Amino acid sequence: MRKFLTFLTVVAATALPALAGTPTAGEIVKHIQDKYSRTDDATISFTQTVVFPLSKISKTTRGTLLLKKGNKYRINTDDKTMVTDGKTSWVYLPGSQQVLIDKFRDDKNTVTPDKFLLSVPSDYFAVLLSTKETADGDEYTLRLTPKSDDSFIRSIRIVIDSSWAVKSAEVSDMNDTKYTYTVESLKINTGLPDSDFEFIPPKGAQVVDLRQH
Repeated sequence: MRKFLTFLTVVAATALPALAGTPTAGEIVKHIQDKYSRTDDATISFTQTVVFPLSKISKTTRGTLLLKKGNKYRINTDDKTMVTDGKTSWVYLPGSQQVLIDKFRDDKNTVTPDKFLLSVPSDYFAVLLSTKETADGDEYTLRLTPKSDDSFIRSIRIVIDSSWAVKSAEVSDMNDTKYTYTVESLKINTGLPDSDFEFIPPKGAQVVDLRQH
């Protein structure tokens, strides 16, 4: 789960008043977090590109992320489904017809789409790298670096639009693997039911329950 999980969710709620002049990194982070605080659930279509350091081979997949307050999320891609209801986590691998069940653990070092597209974690320093004018307004690029020396994540670059929504996130880890997440579409506060964050293993699937280990 560590390698797949890190990425995107973002809060495109009601636009906040424009700031006078170029905002600081701290002001941008505050606006993103304010939007996140007003978001109860989100549905995001995204692309994920992973570049492996030694071979330089890249792999791109498309997926959908459902997220709801209370550590609930569901990530669907072509090669796996990951679900948690905040207490239990399921990983389904259709290729091998295997389901892994474990207790939910909020690991700060885990790379997950929901961590960096809906809000900027408080355990990262933020620096404004650049501001660019676009047809839809200013666009800001921030670099995030972990406050802890023990973090598995080395750095993150996020791009934010003028409505304080995260458009993309590029994550580099200590193995020099690079993950790039790009938001294709976003819907928020649509009233996602809790049943979206439960998983019933398909008939015939091999179930491996790790909760007792």
